[in-house]
Amino acid sequence: MKRSFHKFFRSILAALLGLGTSACEIPAMYGTPHADWSVKGKVVDEEYKPVAGLQVALGNRFENTPDVIYDENYRPLDTLYTAADGTYSVKRTDFPIDRLEIRVQDIDGPAGGGEFQDAGLIIRDIEYKDGKGWYAGHAEIDAPDIIVRKKP
Repeated sequence: MKRSFHKFFRSILAALLGLGTSACEIPAMYGTPHADWSVKGKVVDEEYKPVAGLQVALGNRFENTPDVIYDENYRPLDTLYTAADGTYSVKRTDFPIDRLEIRVQDIDGPAGGGEFQDAGLIIRDIEYKDGKGWYAGHAEIDAPDIIVRKKP
């Protein structure tokens, strides 16, 4: 009697905690919103010449919050670097975002062709296609050129 009670108790506990065997899979009741998105863009100087080696930080800022990077309303997503032709690109699967913040920073100083001031832009109202259920779909974001100015 005592042994069957412990066996019954362990099976209930395992079912509640999801510790069952692989032969007894229980489907998840809740999903996680997700989407595929890609962004590509280019960084140029004031003469529209490509600038290589700049850091491009991507982040999601929640609406109705101040435009200050790395605060409690900002979620960093990825860090990229511009190629020799000034381009950057990335493809991700993540939570759906509706506002992408792109910040460009010169981290190598004069080594990359001069010292540049920080620059950036915000892309709002990102549209996803072919979503269904928890999958919001996919979005291809073509960012406008970001112009960096040389430090005085």
